[in-house]
Amino acid sequence: MVTYSEDHDFLEELRQDFVLEAEEYLQVMVGGLLDLEQHPSSPPPEVLESVFRGAHSLKGASQAVEIPAIAVLCQSMESIFSQMKKGLLQLDRKDFDLLQKGADLLGELIAAKPEGHDRPRAEALADEIEKLLKAAEPPEISPPPRIALREEPPEEEQETLIPEEILRNGADEEKKHEKKIEKTDKALSREEPPQSAPPRSSQDSPPPSPPQGSSEMIRIRASKMDALLLEAEELISLNLALRMRHQEVQEIIASLGIWKREWERFVQFQERSEQKATSLSRETRSFLHSGRSRMGELQDALRHLRKAMQEDQRTTRTLVRNLLDRTRSVLMVPFSSLLQGFPKIFRDLSRDLGKEAELFILGGDVEVDKRILEGLKDPLIHLLRNCVDHGLESPVKRREKGKRPQGSVAIQASQVDGNRVELVVEDDGKGIDAAKLRESAVKAGVLTPRDAQALDDKEARMLLFRSGVSTSALITDISGRGLGMAIVQQKVEALGGTISLDSTPGRGTTFRISLPLTLATFRGVLVEEEGQLFVLPSSNVEWVGRIARREIKVLEQCETISFGGEPLALVSLGGVLELPEASRENRQREMCNVLILSSGALRGAFGVDRVLEEQEVLLKPLGKQLQRVRNVSGATVLGSGKVVPVLNPTDLLLSLSKKGGSRLSAAFSEEKPLPRILVAEDSLTSRTLLRNILSASGFQVETAVDGQEAWEKFQQGGFDLVISDVEMPRKNGFELTAAIRSSHEELPVILVTSLESREDRERGAEAGANAYIIKSGFDQSTLLETMGRLL
Repeated sequence: MVTYSEDHDFLEELRQDFVLEAEEYLQVMVGGLLDLEQHPSSPPPEVLESVFRGAHSLKGASQAVEIPAIAVLCQSMESIFSQMKKGLLQLDRKDFDLLQKGADLLGELIAAKPEGHDRPRAEALADEIEKLLKAAEPPEISPPPRIALREEPPEEEQETLIPEEILRNGADEEKKHEKKIEKTDKALSREEPPQSAPPRSSQDSPPPSPPQGSSEMIRIRASKMDALLLEAEELISLNLALRMRHQEVQEIIASLGIWKREWERFVQFQERSEQKATSLSRETRSFLHSGRSRMGELQDALRHLRKAMQEDQRTTRTLVRNLLDRTRSVLMVPFSSLLQGFPKIFRDLSRDLGKEAELFILGGDVEVDKRILEGLKDPLIHLLRNCVDHGLESPVKRREKGKRPQGSVAIQASQVDGNRVELVVEDDGKGIDAAKLRESAVKAGVLTPRDAQALDDKEARMLLFRSGVSTSALITDISGRGLGMAIVQQKVEALGGTISLDSTPGRGTTFRISLPLTLATFRGVLVEEEGQLFVLPSSNVEWVGRIARREIKVLEQCETISFGGEPLALVSLGGVLELPEASRENRQREMCNVLILSSGALRGAFGVDRVLEEQEVLLKPLGKQLQRVRNVSGATVLGSGKVVPVLNPTDLLLSLSKKGGSRLSAAFSEEKPLPRILVAEDSLTSRTLLRNILSASGFQVETAVDGQEAWEKFQQGGFDLVISDVEMPRKNGFELTAAIRSSHEELPVILVTSLESREDRERGAEAGANAYIIKSGFDQSTLLETMGRLL
């Protein structure tokens, strides 16, 4: 007898396999839709075939695991593709938007748990998609009937439903699941007879059969391989421990040599002194002579042990290196696995911003550590969004500049220097305005006007990676906050990489990211400061040495040293890390140990008590409880078993700049009056919500029920910032913003509205708004963060 528990457990197991299979089918459909959109009048037959098969197979698999929401949506899309194959249906741009919307919903349903599926939403979208069939010829063609929860296949297909649609891992897997399939068949037989599915058209092709894999191929979850690699990397610590033990044996041999020489001198002294020698007993003389002999034997044994340990260490080092290389090679995946979803992201973003653009992807076959690709996904998406939003101009402006109306963005990966990979993201847009970056940096308090003007254009463009600096005049949900590029640089450097940019005004911008092929160990410099040990990545250490204290100069109340003819700020590492001073002994020495660190455009000098050695380091994360610790990127375990923090060079350099700017910060430490905010909102609920949020955050708030009242109150003066809805009686938000901007060019205005179209955002920017926040995705932290940047 088959129990409910057994059926339920088996169904859950099938659903886990279904997710992996479904993601593959969905990717085929999304990629095919992008290709079809490029050739709407003459769709390639092979592409049509692939999307049709993907939808059909995904529908069948979702039926068998009892996820009707996916099956309903797939059936509608399958019907569309079927009519396109027959040449009876041709889609336009809006139709493809609708199908892509269906693909987005399929992705959500696949990722969600079955109990979280929104079947009504899927059915509503399926109805909308099926309306496209009305344009098909002949006109009597109508959508096929909706499928039930368990669709009974035609008689000629019944025997292949489960093995072909669910257990798609080849004939070897059929034997393994034979018993479970039997249980499922019995469970399905107890259900009420479902509605019959429409018979398959003779022109429809059967679902694609998965290729029969080689008998040497097996499928393993990535999480298991990740765990295996982590365990293999732990062997690096074993190598470090063996090296430490070897050093300890060497120290014992050296100490024994000193002891043996002392023993030998004592025996010789006794032998030269006949009077003292005769006073010793026979047993004592025998002990002295035998001890000398045994000490030599012990020394020889230890030397033999040291030699054996050297050989074992050499062998272990080779075995561990080979094991790590082979384990990493298993986790090396092509760049294409990361970039396969980017064409759709690019398409949707370009469409949303009203820009015509095409994306080129090159070097997708370059293989990189899977963990690097996972960490690179968010930074790369942000760069792509940055290129489309900030870089590419609108078609009208491109024509005015003599460019093609259709812009282009290219992503290219290539392997360089054997063990590194370079990723280039390039656009042919307007480039980066260095003057705007200087202005933004001064406004954000990152630089003084004098320092900003001292930067050349190349240095000024690197300000893009500083937090709070942006060239966007309008803050939206896509860009303009000045945080994105700083986060991109932080994440790239956390992967052991570097990022740089090159831009030509009017011609475009190029971002270059250099990364290691694998995430494992790195070389680190071990230093001691205030009695504590720290590790600094060797890739960020530009110079290590000692300088005389008389060479340290004071420039603008900041200690500096000269390096390469340029002054560099110098601080103690303990001072930046805010360590208590353990001893002032090192501060009294004539010579000072200095490390010069660099990260991107940042460079600075740090004094330490001692520089010990450079060694191989295995970085360990701090754990979920400590996702972000200032100045610390992780920890490592030395051969002695001691846990030592690994410092973050970028954070250290930013902290150094803050130390140098402490005098400037003090000038603004005086108590200021609370900012006064004017809120214009015709909805009582929204007005009350905004007033409560702002009052609780320490602002003085005044409200207005419409745009005209807000304008009248604004004219009385005294406001530091205005927050306004758009759709209001008497005077809407656009009109209010334009009126404010006509008399106050600098006063910040934030529009908080439910209007989210591209045209409305452009209208807000033209009116002079500084930020545009959508109510549907409203988050009070976003509002407060935006206000903090503008005030």
